[in-house]
Amino acid sequence: MERYVLDSLKAVIPFEKIIEQLKLTEEEDIEEFQKLFNEAMAVSRPKAVYKICYLDGIEGDKVTVDGVTFQSAVMAENLGGLHRVFAYVVTCGTEVDDLAKRQEDYIVRVWMDILKGMILQEARGHFLEHIKLTYGFPVVSTMSPGSGNLDTWPLAQQADLFRLIGGVYDDIGVTLNDSMLMDPNKSVSGILFQSDKEYIGCSLCRREKCQNRRAPYSPAQMPH
Repeated sequence: MERYVLDSLKAVIPFEKIIEQLKLTEEEDIEEFQKLFNEAMAVSRPKAVYKICYLDGIEGDKVTVDGVTFQSAVMAENLGGLHRVFAYVVTCGTEVDDLAKRQEDYIVRVWMDILKGMILQEARGHFLEHIKLTYGFPVVSTMSPGSGNLDTWPLAQQADLFRLIGGVYDDIGVTLNDSMLMDPNKSVSGILFQSDKEYIGCSLCRREKCQNRRAPYSPAQMPH
């Protein structure tokens, strides 16, 4: 099936919001970051690539999508009864990532990492809205390799997801390293699907101290 590239996603980050996030109070630090922030927002081009895929079948905890098989009991339950899903990658973009990598000061690199995360969050939100509006979905859910517990959807299957989508690097510049982590590091991948109620992987994650947690751990959400 055809891939679609969204290379004009918007990321509007109010300067006051990130200053609060970074907890910068010294005037000198604020002035230094203001220049870097302006440069980052000028070059920032968050992007997404997605592919419409169709389920070949589900057998136990094995889900086959367009000839690529994933092993996840949670995925098997989530996708049961569906025919169409969307495989995707969203990234903060290589442009702002390259700017961050050129910074020599460790603290400045930390500032940039937080900014990249905010850009990714904005881009992901616009990507989800694009899917909802384009395909008429009132509610969508996503699953990501490595999100939740180790066995929810193993990170090792990230390579299979990239193989399913195809051309991720050529389309948006995202690569995988030997540990199956993405570069730029502020990128997210997964399977998106229509649902009556939003699935939130945090409900299956036992990691209590996580600043990105969106829902409390709930064993009742485990597959039956």
